[in-house]
Amino acid sequence: MFLEPPVRDMFQRFIFLGLIAAFALSLQAQELPDKQRSLAGRFAQLEQILLRLAETSEASNPRQATLLRKALLESKDKLLVQRFETLVNTLERRQFSDAITGQASIEQDLLLLLQLLESVDRDISREREKAAIQEMLRELEEILQNERILRNQTQQQDLQNLPAMEREQRDIRMQAQALLENIAEHEGTPLRNETSEPSDSQDSQPQDSQPQDSQPQDSQPQDSQPQDSQPQDSQPQQQQREPSPSQQAMERAIERMREVEERLREAEREGAIEEQEEAIAELQRVREELEKILRQLREEELMQTLEKLEARFKRMLQQEQGIRAQTERLMNEAAGELAADQRQIKIRADRLGVEQQSVIEDAEAALMLLREDGTAQAMVESLLQARFDMMEAKKRLEQTMLDAITLHIEDAIIDALQEMLEAIQQAIEEARERQENEDNQEEQQGEGAMAEEPLIQILAELRMIRSMQRRVNERTTRYDDEIKRVLEGPDPDLSPFKQAVEELARQQNRISRILHEIRIGRIR
Repeated sequence: MFLEPPVRDMFQRFIFLGLIAAFALSLQAQELPDKQRSLAGRFAQLEQILLRLAETSEASNPRQATLLRKALLESKDKLLVQRFETLVNTLERRQFSDAITGQASIEQDLLLLLQLLESVDRDISREREKAAIQEMLRELEEILQNERILRNQTQQQDLQNLPAMEREQRDIRMQAQALLENIAEHEGTPLRNETSEPSDSQDSQPQDSQPQDSQPQDSQPQDSQPQDSQPQDSQPQQQQREPSPSQQAMERAIERMREVEERLREAEREGAIEEQEEAIAELQRVREELEKILRQLREEELMQTLEKLEARFKRMLQQEQGIRAQTERLMNEAAGELAADQRQIKIRADRLGVEQQSVIEDAEAALMLLREDGTAQAMVESLLQARFDMMEAKKRLEQTMLDAITLHIEDAIIDALQEMLEAIQQAIEEARERQENEDNQEEQQGEGAMAEEPLIQILAELRMIRSMQRRVNERTTRYDDEIKRVLEGPDPDLSPFKQAVEELARQQNRISRILHEIRIGRIR
């Protein structure tokens, strides 16, 4: 069959263009592995940079080092470097569909890693803010103490000592003024002019006289200046934030201190004492506001940690439940399979061991979060206990020990993870309730040092301790039965039990130590 010349020309042109396009795609396909290899190398360098940053900041900023190591651990957990290298091989084999799927998966994990690194910045910023507020509180306590001492002296001493007390009050006011400037700078709010002017007691007279002297000079030739200056002054005031409650209370305290100086100068002791009481009350309001900010920062930090733990424990529990179901299924299959099919059983058991290792790595990351917080000691111990069981389950799966003991260990892991997840979810609910009832909490807050809210409340900790003790008891009974069975054999060897029994003793000792710390009040 022959084509007409126009049709043939069109068909040839189409084939020619197709060949050109195929050639261009071929060139691009040759470049893609090189570009992917370059990205893989750059990401490997990024991991090295994260490691160096963590090492160099270990001494100066241990929290930042911990957070950077956490990001590096996430990268290692997800095998990002290895997956980049796999993509290079996939592109070299021209398996573009698989490469697109792998690239999309890596892109998603890179976004999650970026979010984690951004959270590192937020955590560092929060820690700096907490340190700054704690320093302000320390300075405020010193001012409060000095003002109380001066108030007591004013009540007790005679009139001849009033000039010395006036000078002392001026020194306290200057200290309060410096703290006010720190608060305003930290919060990015403006200072009122009257609180930022020089502190000499004679300054009030020229301040009052200056407007009276300047009015005749400004009234005739400079009538337009006040009109022009008003919008210029109002614009920055509109752009700037309003003074915070802590700043306003500190400004009022400073004004009271000025009044104290005036009263002492005029030998009005009773009036000075009243002003000192008001100044002390305002300083206490400043303390309440700063402590409120600290509580909010702590709650934000708690909520972030709890949400991370909840997500990780949910994933661990889901994985462990899947491993347990597959272990039971494999055990039943192994009991009915022929000897020739045992190789497949071994391969599938090894895969379960790999999945168990993934759960272990998640547990180690969760332990890092819990240890960083430092308040949930019972949960740390419970997770350590569960991690030991995970390692024992992994070893038994790799050895194809598919029996009731392996299932019992996996059941213990699931029980522990469920209990810890419930405690975390309860802590999240309690944290949300505290945020909703912040006003009531402020009223209940005393004048003493503000206590940090623990990650997990004491009742949840005690429930976990009870469950840990139950698991220790069950494991003790199981080890006793297994050891008796071994001793009844022809050639007893108890060495396989050595590490397990030592770990059991460590767990029992740690439970006793945690209970002792709760009893003496070290753990709230």
